[in-house]
Amino acid sequence: MKEMRAFFAAVLMAMLKLVEGGIKGFEWCWQRFLGLLPGGGGGGTVMPPKRLDLPDVDDAHQAKAEAADQQRAADYMLSSPERVALAWARASKEDRDTIPLTKLTTDQIDWLEVRLTDDQLKILASEKSEYKVAAALAGQEGAIFGVPSVPARNKKSGPGLSDRIMDFRAGGIERPPAYVH
Repeated sequence: MKEMRAFFAAVLMAMLKLVEGGIKGFEWCWQRFLGLLPGGGGGGTVMPPKRLDLPDVDDAHQAKAEAADQQRAADYMLSSPERVALAWARASKEDRDTIPLTKLTTDQIDWLEVRLTDDQLKILASEKSEYKVAAALAGQEGAIFGVPSVPARNKKSGPGLSDRIMDFRAGGIERPPAYVH
C-alpha cells in the first residue's frame, strides 16, 4: 500500500514537471526514474568499500596456540587407563558419553559403568594417586578405600607348564631326534 502511494506520487510529480517544463521536464522525469539523478533511487555514485574489521595476526596465532594447548591437555588426560577412569568418574552423567573408553578393557568398562555406585564414583573421582587407580583397575583388592577393585577374570583351570612337564616325563614319551643321519 505504501509503495503504491509512492508510485502514484512519483507519476503525479512527473506529470506536473512535464507540463511545467515541456521537453526539459520530460528529461528530468526520464532521468529520475532511471536513477541517474542524485536522490533518484541510488546508482549515481559508488560507495567506497567498508573497511573489514579483521582480527590481528598475533591474535589469530595466539588463538591457534591456545587450541593446540587444549588439545595436548585433552590428549594427556586420556593417555592412560588410569587417567581415562579418573576423567570418566569426574565427568557429569551427561558428559560421560563424550569420554572415549578405548584404553580400558571390557572388564574395566563394566566396572566403571555398571558395578560402581554413585558414591563409589565420587570416591574414585576424589582419588589423587594414579597408582592406586591403576591397582584398582588391575584387580588388586583394597587399592582404594571404599571402592571395590575390578573383579579378576576367572582363568581357565588346567595344567600349568610344570604339570605338563611332569606328565611328559612320567609318560615315558621320547622325542624324535632333532636331525636325521
